[in-house]
Formats: sequence, C-alpha cells, structure tokens
Amino acid sequence: MADGSPEKVTDVTVGETEKDGGKVTTLEFQVRKTGDVFYLVGGKSAAADSSSSSVSSSSGSAGSEKGSQRTAAGGSTQGSAAQGGTGTAGNTGAAKNTEGSGGTDGTDGTGGSGSGNSGSAHTCTISIDCMTILNNMDNLKSTKTSFVPADGYILYASTVEYTPGETVYDLLYRICRDTGIQMEADYTPVYSSYYVRGINQLYEFDCGELSGWMYSVNGWFPNYGCSKYTISDGDVIQWRYTCDLGRDVGDQYYDN
Repeated sequence: MADGSPEKVTDVTVGETEKDGGKVTTLEFQVRKTGDVFYLVGGKSAAADSSSSSVSSSSGSAGSEKGSQRTAAGGSTQGSAAQGGTGTAGNTGAAKNTEGSGGTDGTDGTGGSGSGNSGSAHTCTISIDCMTILNNMDNLKSTKTSFVPADGYILYASTVEYTPGETVYDLLYRICRDTGIQMEADYTPVYSSYYVRGINQLYEFDCGELSGWMYSVNGWFPNYGCSKYTISDGDVIQWRYTCDLGRDVGDQYYDN
C-alpha cells in the first residue's frame, strides 16, 4: 500500500487461545510485500457479533526464500538446486545481535516457541555465519564491512526448540525475530517457496557475483527452498554466506 490505499487481505485464519485467564483472538495471514509497516484492521460484518473487531500491526521485510536458492553467476543460492538465485547456508546458535529489524515469515503468528502439546520438547541446532567473507574482504562492498563480525559468526550454534511442522525458513525467521537479527526474504510463487536475500544486512552479491546465503541440514545442501524443508529432531541447520556459489562452504553441486 505504497500509494496509501488499503488492500484487502484474503485467507486470514481467525483463532482463539487462552492467555492470562482471558481469551485472545489470533490472526494468521501472509505478508506479500516488504519494506514498510503494515496494519491489519479487523472489523465485524453487518451480521457479525459486535465484540469481534480488533486492530494489530506487524512490520519488517517479509522473509522468504526463492525456490532452491542457488544460481550461477548473477543468480542466487539457497539449497543446492540450480533453480536460480544465489544462496546461503545456515548456522546455529546463541545469537550475536545485529542491526536491523527481523524479516517476517509470511504467516504472522506461526513462529511461536514450544513443542506443541506433546510431553517432550523437539529440538534442533541452528547457526549463522559469514566466515567466508573474512577471506574475501577485498571483494566486499565497503558499506558492508561493519556488519561482518570479527570471527564471522552472526549466531553461534545453539540447541533450540521447534514446533513439529516448522520449516528451516520458519525457524530462521523466528530466531532472527527473537534475537534482533535483521533478515529479508522474498516469496517466489513459481517455486512456492521463500528465498532469503539478506541476513544481518549482508545480501546476495555483496561480496562478488557468486555470493549469497545458503543453508545445509546435517551437512547436506538440499536442492529446494528452505521453506519446503520440514525440521526433524536433532537436525543441525547451518546458514552460511558463500562467496563462490557454495564451493567454499562445502557444497559441490556445480562441480558434479
């Protein structure tokens, strides 16, 4: 709504939960635009009950990942399939806070913590690093040097809880939101997937034409988007910045 005119949001799921002894109405919907502050205004219809209206707001850049985040020169990579784009790989951890606002996950309200209603918690490990940039500082845009940590770690590896059904993208969005790490992503309808463009203000092509973010799970670089990879117990998820289309972080897809 850059021109100030409102747009109708469809496919909004309305739910109700108990919190602090009262009932809380929740709304789930997809964010399809980035770079602004969005407001969701809920109101009753002519036949609706007069107690059902509410107002809430959400901000940030809608987080996403384009298909299988990976491209040759000029593309981007995330995952390991050649579906276009430059990607990144992941890391886990105890966060190092960085500037910027967290990206949004497209479905506001789906990234909560906890492990559902089962008795035992579901856990995995996640980390984020850009260590490859340390060996390629001459190629890094001068405006981005302050966003590269001295040891290359944006988020140290940590064990975190996840909700069954969460994807690698869902977890990244939630962790970045909760720790204050900037993240931006785009949703690509043709691949029905999110593509992560930037983390901690470090974007694809910031350190050369083959640079960008990629993710791996248990040492494997999937050939599809991170919003299509459903997490399992014990998964080790790494988001890593590559300066050489994945070869410098252990993905040999383009060498095969």
